[in-house]
Amino acid sequence: MGEFVALIDVIPEDIDVNFKELVSKLRSVLIDNAVIENYDIKPVAFGLKKARVRVRYPEEWGGTDKVEELFRQVGGIQGIEGIAFSKA
Repeated sequence: MGEFVALIDVIPEDIDVNFKELVSKLRSVLIDNAVIENYDIKPVAFGLKKARVRVRYPEEWGGTDKVEELFRQVGGIQGIEGIAFSKA
């Protein structure tokens, strides 16, 4: 089986967030050869920023639902949105 690559936006609850720490927590909940390849910080509004995370994961997971479900285990997140995914 192959792999998929997805872009997922993770919006924290607070404007004062350490994104390096947040992404480290996101990495810690991934399973089955899923990895965060990189991330960018994007503005949202009123000082709030989000992490746009690039995740590589097993093809059998299909869309981004499994990754989003795993990311929801991390506290301090107000929103998670799959932006795009494709076969790696």
